[in-house]
Amino acid sequence: MMKVTRREIVNDSMQALHALAKLMPLLTSQISLSEMLDTINRSLGSTLAWVSVDDDAGLPRIICAGEVACHSYDVTEFLASTVMQRHHRSWRAIYWKEKVGRALFAPHHPSYEQLQSGVLCKLTSRDGRCGGYFFLAFSQRLLTLPILKNIVVVLVEKLKDYFAEMISRERTAHEMQRVVTQYKTLFERAPVLMNSFDRLNRCVLWNAECEKVFGWNMTEINQYADPLALFYPDPEDRRRVRDSIHLSPLKDMYEWRPLRKDGTQLTVLWSNILLPDGSVLNIGLDITERKKAEQQLTLKATMDDLTGCFNRSAILQQLKATLEKHQRKEANSQFCVLMFDLDYFKQINDEWGHQVGDTALIHFCDRIRELSPINSALGRVGGEEFLLLLSHADGEAAMALSTNLRQALFTRPLLVGDKTLMLSFSAGVVEVSHGQRDTSTLLTRADKALYDAKRSGRGKTVIAIDYL
Repeated sequence: MMKVTRREIVNDSMQALHALAKLMPLLTSQISLSEMLDTINRSLGSTLAWVSVDDDAGLPRIICAGEVACHSYDVTEFLASTVMQRHHRSWRAIYWKEKVGRALFAPHHPSYEQLQSGVLCKLTSRDGRCGGYFFLAFSQRLLTLPILKNIVVVLVEKLKDYFAEMISRERTAHEMQRVVTQYKTLFERAPVLMNSFDRLNRCVLWNAECEKVFGWNMTEINQYADPLALFYPDPEDRRRVRDSIHLSPLKDMYEWRPLRKDGTQLTVLWSNILLPDGSVLNIGLDITERKKAEQQLTLKATMDDLTGCFNRSAILQQLKATLEKHQRKEANSQFCVLMFDLDYFKQINDEWGHQVGDTALIHFCDRIRELSPINSALGRVGGEEFLLLLSHADGEAAMALSTNLRQALFTRPLLVGDKTLMLSFSAGVVEVSHGQRDTSTLLTRADKALYDAKRSGRGKTVIAIDYL
C-alpha cells in the first residue's frame, strides 16, 4: 500500500516559525520549481501553491503544485479580478481568512468551496517593480493567518531570486529541447549525408539521406562485423577512412568513392567534424551525377564529335605530354608518331555524298582503334587527317600496324547499301628517339613523311627516322 504523509496545518506562530526553519534548507536552486512548490506544501500544510513570474519579454510563466487542480487561466483571471483591483498598488501581501476558492475559481470548479484561507504575495524586483506573484491556499481556516502572511513574506524574499532563476532555467531547457527537436528533424530530412561511427566501427548515426543514397539502413549495416567493408572493400581505402573518422578528422571536403548496396560506385565529398564529446560527425554530399556530368563535359571538350577520337587540341596535348614523359626516361627509350590521310576523300564526298564520307571516317578510325595497343592515342588533326601515338614502339612496329590496317580495310570494306567502298590511306611515320623535344618539329617531320607517301602514289607508308 502507498504510504500517505500526514499534513500538519500551521495554526500558531511557533509552529509556523518551526516549519519555516525546517523548510528553508530544503529550498535550493538545484530542484525544479514544481518540486520546490511541493516541498512548501508539505512543510506548511497548504493544499495549493503557485507562482507566476514574468519572463524577459514580460510574459507570465505560471507553475502550480498541490492537491487541487489549478490552471494558468485560473491564475490569470484571479490576478486580473476585481479582488485585486480593490487593493492599492503599494500592497505587498494580502490574505483571505475564508472562501479563497471562490476568489480563485469559477463556481463550477470542484475546489470552489474547498479552499478556505489563502495568502498572496508580490515578487518585487530590486528596483521595486512587481515581477510576479506567489500564492498559498489551505483547505482549513487558519487561526494565525496574519502571522503566516508575514512568514510567507520572509519566504518570498528568500525565494524570489530562485523563482526567477528556475523559470529562466526551465525556459532555457525548453528552448534547448526545441532546438534539439529542430536539429533532429534537420538531421533526418536534410538532403546531405550525415553519419557517425564509434571506436568499435559500429554505426551510431545514419540519416535518411544516407539510407536513400547507399541503400542500407542502420540495422542492416550493424549486422556486419565491419560495416565500413560494405562501402570500401579495399583494405587500404578502409584504413584511410577509419583514420579520418577516428585519428585525424578531415577539416576540408575530401573525395571518396564508396559502393552502394547494389555494388555501383558513388563519388561523395566527405568532411569530418570533431564534436565536444570526442565523437566525429561525418557530413557528406553525393556528387556522383555531377561527376558524371563533368566527365561528359571533359570528354566532349577533348573528343571529336564524329569519330570519337581526340580532337586536334587534345591529341597535341597528348603528344606534348608523351614527349615530356619520354625525356625523363632512359636514353634509348622511343615511341612512334603516325600521320594518316584517307586517300581520295574529296572524291568520296563528291561521288557518294557527305553522309557516306562521314561514315568512311568513322569506319577508318574504328579499324585503327581495333589494331592499336591499349596505351596508344588517336586524334583527328584535320578533315581526313589523323595522328596516332604509339608508346614503346619503334618504326618496325609502326610499319607492321600500317600493313595490318591496309589488310583490315581490304577484308572489311565499307558497305553502303548493296555496294562496297574500298578505303585506302597514306601515312608518315616518325620514330622518336631520346633528345626530341619540339612538338612542332616532330609534326613537321611526320607531315613531310606523309607528303612523300602521297607524292609517290598514295596507299603507302613512309618512315622518317629522327636523328636528333
